[in-house]
Amino acid sequence: MSTTLEQVEKTAQLSKNNQLSLMIFQVQFPREGYEPPYYGMNVFKVREVLEGRAFEVSEMPEANPLIEGMVELRGVYLPVIDLPKWMGFDMTEEEKEKSIIIVSDFSHNFVGLRVAHIHGVEEKNWSDIKPASNYNINVNTNQVINHTYLENSEKLCFILDIEKLLIEAMPTMAEKIFSSAKSVGNESYDFCDQVKERTILFAEDSKAIQKYMGMVFEQLGLKYQAFDNGRLLLNHLDSLEDTSSVSMVFTDLEMPVASGHTVIKEIRQNKKTSALPIIVHTSMTSENNSREVLSMGADFFVGKVDTTLIVETIKKVEEKYFA
Repeated sequence: MSTTLEQVEKTAQLSKNNQLSLMIFQVQFPREGYEPPYYGMNVFKVREVLEGRAFEVSEMPEANPLIEGMVELRGVYLPVIDLPKWMGFDMTEEEKEKSIIIVSDFSHNFVGLRVAHIHGVEEKNWSDIKPASNYNINVNTNQVINHTYLENSEKLCFILDIEKLLIEAMPTMAEKIFSSAKSVGNESYDFCDQVKERTILFAEDSKAIQKYMGMVFEQLGLKYQAFDNGRLLLNHLDSLEDTSSVSMVFTDLEMPVASGHTVIKEIRQNKKTSALPIIVHTSMTSENNSREVLSMGADFFVGKVDTTLIVETIKKVEEKYFA
């Protein structure tokens, strides 16, 4: 399941330039008079693409209806999520024979996503990725966080809230995640006045992860302000006379308009904000990605929804900047 060195280096270079590679796919097969919507996900999260017919899915007793079962891939068992079902579509057994399973990595959680067809891979600029809005098309906007357009086309390509999918498809995992956020309040953390009285700013386009992060900060008794993308956070910083009211910045990497890489770059290049602590909070948790953002000026790198590590990192920021 390893990504080739060439792919990693290319992805890193794209990220530096506020760009990404999108794997474009459809979750339905076309039929006469109907062309299904297109969807996209960051190629960096894709580990393999499998032919559906080549892998037998073993059913799991009492599994969530969105989980088709497990497949074995070189000795590793992966849950297969029925992406069409999550989107409100049915796929026949005959269509499953023709389908594709995208093996994906989200914060070291490997899952298979059932889709109908891979359209291809396109390079995009994050400034061309727009936040979700109301669409005059048969698509569930609660599951879509961003959109762009296919290359040389006016056809929309929707980017799904995969974190929301994982939470809904794997409720046991979701319960563990949110329980860990709630249980933080059971511990006593003696943060210094600068951390307690100032505000944590964080940029995150997934509403599910925003809810989780807010819960963690609330349980810790810390002030926070959330932004749906990096540009909104940067605009807020620009509007401040100084940054004395800000304790630290958490940022996702994959966001519309301005990515986390842009957040790091612009904060460090701006004299007013250059000294702010920056923590990257992302599901793109490869070692190469960690090295890349740290070399750009981030202070710490945290995998998504790792509550213990988030708390430990806030303490590290306190020790580094406010001791």
